[in-house]
Amino acid sequence: MARILVVEDEAIVAMGIKHKLETMAHEVVDTVSTGKDAIRASKIHEPDLVLMDIVLKGEMDGIEAARKIRDRFNIPIIYLTAYADEEMLTRAKVTEPYGYIVKPFKSSELNANIEMAIYRHRAAMREKELMKKQIISDFYNFIINAMPSAEADEDAIRKLLSAIFRERITEELAPGFKAHMEEYSDEDSLEAYLAWVADIFENFTVRVGFLEDDENVYVEFENCPWFEDARKNPGFCLNCEGILRLSFGWSKLPGDFEVMDRIVNGGERCLFRFGVK
Repeated sequence: MARILVVEDEAIVAMGIKHKLETMAHEVVDTVSTGKDAIRASKIHEPDLVLMDIVLKGEMDGIEAARKIRDRFNIPIIYLTAYADEEMLTRAKVTEPYGYIVKPFKSSELNANIEMAIYRHRAAMREKELMKKQIISDFYNFIINAMPSAEADEDAIRKLLSAIFRERITEELAPGFKAHMEEYSDEDSLEAYLAWVADIFENFTVRVGFLEDDENVYVEFENCPWFEDARKNPGFCLNCEGILRLSFGWSKLPGDFEVMDRIVNGGERCLFRFGVK
């Protein structure tokens, strides 16, 4: 049984899909008719899967809503549509859906797609967790091995580590960053950039919070897997700072970047400011 969100702007069709799903013992957490409501409902209900009609009324179609849901909540999407033209398929593929069903469809076809999508997503999540553990281990070993001798002064340590981190960050992250940003329009550049930041640091099991005022976006690291190590070793904070500083430059967003607080300087968290408004 899966918890499913249905996004369909035809009320009668939505009721029919809901009935089919409940007949198959799935739970329908909500049925909504717009892209904005789909994003809101995904946040509230945290469903196992979203059945998304591609053609929705309003400013946001199903493909755009699916992209936002994927980026923000990592929920698998299956598209439902009565249309299957080449242009639409090309746009839909970019959002990496777990299925694509053309209406009208049979209950058996729908159920098979749901079960396969959930299986593939859970397998991908398990693989991602294993990758996270390896990334964290590699990161820790890299920081420790990159440290210069204890006799070096603090300024020399900072300059050396910054140069080492800049080279590694650019080599490992810049290509993926470019590919990620190309999926978004210029109007969505800030949202795209913040989604990338959250995803990158999630790989280090770091929770990222975003706060906003009239002129700035603040990025707060709500936890640190290496808190005690970062107190003693500037490399941990310098590397994370380097990722933000370099990637903000890659984004070409207007404004400036500022370090507000860091664990290595005695803070309880790391806090950064993007003056982007």
